[in-house]
Amino acid sequence: MAADTNRALAETPDGAPPWRLTPALNTKLAELRGLGYRVLWIESSREDLTQLVDEGGDHAIELDDDPEVDRAWFGDVEIRLNPDKALTWIYLEGEVEGEVSVHIVGPPGPAIQDPPIQPEEIGFPRP
Repeated sequence: MAADTNRALAETPDGAPPWRLTPALNTKLAELRGLGYRVLWIESSREDLTQLVDEGGDHAIELDDDPEVDRAWFGDVEIRLNPDKALTWIYLEGEVEGEVSVHIVGPPGPAIQDPPIQPEEIGFPRP
């Protein structure tokens, strides 16, 4: 599994810096908050959770201080494992009145951009 979790950490063929999930997630959280949205929680695949720890060390994801509470935190946002979804999903309020919205964070490239991912391919069923 280690080889899979380091997919975005490896050197790129063109010598560009590798894509990193931690700064991408931090940037997206700041952007959403800057727009006035309230971030509710984050869901990540096992691969992405592992990548966050690989990039940020043992304190990248913290367990809740209360031993009776089974929660983990990325900064001040609850982060949950969702093995049924690929990538990292940020759930928020304020983008659409009365609704919960989601933004997905993942590496750039054909898997994300061309062709577009179909919702059911990443664990989000069509209505």
